[in-house]
Amino acid sequence: MKSLFGYLFCIAIAVTMAVMIDGTGGVLIAVILVLALIMSVLVTKRLGKKLTLSIDCKHKLLAKEDIVEVKIKVEKHSRLPSPIIEIRLESSKQLSPVAEAGIRFSMLPNRSVQTVTIRYRADFSGQSYIRVAGFDSVDFLGLSRSAIPLDEDKTRLDLKIMPNVPDTGTQLEVIRTATDNLGFDDSEDETSETAMGSTGTPGYEHRAYSPGDPLKKINWKLSSKRGIYMVRLDEKLSVTSQVFTLDLPELSDMEQYSCKKADVVIEGALAMLSMLAMQGLETDFYYYLDSKWQMMQIKSLGDVYLLAEALAGMKPYSGAERIPAEVLKTGITICFTAVDESDLSNARDLFSSYANVTFVVGANSGFNSTYGDIWTCSEDFEFKHLN
Repeated sequence: MKSLFGYLFCIAIAVTMAVMIDGTGGVLIAVILVLALIMSVLVTKRLGKKLTLSIDCKHKLLAKEDIVEVKIKVEKHSRLPSPIIEIRLESSKQLSPVAEAGIRFSMLPNRSVQTVTIRYRADFSGQSYIRVAGFDSVDFLGLSRSAIPLDEDKTRLDLKIMPNVPDTGTQLEVIRTATDNLGFDDSEDETSETAMGSTGTPGYEHRAYSPGDPLKKINWKLSSKRGIYMVRLDEKLSVTSQVFTLDLPELSDMEQYSCKKADVVIEGALAMLSMLAMQGLETDFYYYLDSKWQMMQIKSLGDVYLLAEALAGMKPYSGAERIPAEVLKTGITICFTAVDESDLSNARDLFSSYANVTFVVGANSGFNSTYGDIWTCSEDFEFKHLN
């Protein structure tokens, strides 16, 4: 708009000069200004068809806090100088530009390629993208603008951002609940602390806990009775895997979707998995990716990091069962869900449909124990059971 006012002001001066000072000179200036506008618009329209744009980056799998450099390449297939080129990028919520995400430049006659770099920071995990939202040419006088067609395949980058695997130490209440779920029998609370098999005494052999013993072998009932931690020396019962599932549904209004809240739940799941893996407890983890439910067995800390890499491709989904039927058959399911009270329709559907499932939600989700068997996960990944 300022360019238009400036151009009209120049025309007005030329007309005033023609009327009051020098008719020939004023008319000549006015004609030059009009011809300049015509030539500027014509060259801009022609060169708009001679410009192509593509974007690329070196790494498409990122960790949180990584900086990705997006290289924007503009090619000019003409010897004429280019008009002013304006490029605007936009990204998903997981990414943020380090500086201004807009570019404005022109290309001299002897330059056929121009490359510009814009940097983005990975703030949150999951499937993300960077794309060209606008590719415009502005005439030399700045009076007209035209959009240049884009090739979607060359002007969009799909990226994956891995969630962190938090180190939360050992939270005894979580380990105790997990061992209870996995089928350890603590009813044998008066078994021998010495040799058991030779005496034929039923139950487990126990001794006092020593640093380094797996917490999964603690007999919590006997420990409470004795006042010290007691560890099983013989595992008479077979142990099954705990089953986790991750619920990341689309909201009715995705503008309200919070990447931060989702990250707390996703990384909370990884924190609990790593905690259990370090104690030798195995888990089966279900997550929805590529339009189907996937399952990964977690037996070691290395498996947790492989899962984190897989979850880098996750995004909110719809049209799928919230918890797979095969998971419900186990009877010992823990569901990490990103829903909160701001999305009551999804929450009510989940809690009412799966009454026998234990849920883990964000600490500020707004839910209480009346909704079901619920644990909360804080931003520091501290787990608490709602009583």
